[in-house]
Amino acid sequence: MKILFTLALLAINLFFPAMAWAEANLKSPLAYSLREYAVILGIALLGGAAGWVRRVKKGEADASFPALVGELMISAFSGLIAFWLCESFEMSPLITAAAAGMAGHAGGTGIAWAERLGKRYAEKRFGLTGPAPLDDRR
Repeated sequence: MKILFTLALLAINLFFPAMAWAEANLKSPLAYSLREYAVILGIALLGGAAGWVRRVKKGEADASFPALVGELMISAFSGLIAFWLCESFEMSPLITAAAAGMAGHAGGTGIAWAERLGKRYAEKRFGLTGPAPLDDRR
């Protein structure tokens, strides 16, 4: 019994510092400065503007101000998501900035891709399927 108590005490002494270190190094979206967010959002917006100009020249998008604003909002959102993903994987800041710019350029296409990927994962992992087809017979 004394050995078990000693092992438990040793495990607790080793476990709590590791927990404290993990909690101290845990980042939240509120842990970043406005300067960091401004740089990432600026890069994502540049990527989104470049993608919008390319699509306008191809004739795939409207050349109107509301269309540009909508594209920039989607680009900012996808760039921010890419930033948080890169930060969670502890990637270098240059790769994180590049990923945010590429995500901003992809915009809605990247979000739709991630949605399809998540749907396939859920279907495989949990056996989920889409809604049952409607039957016209009564």
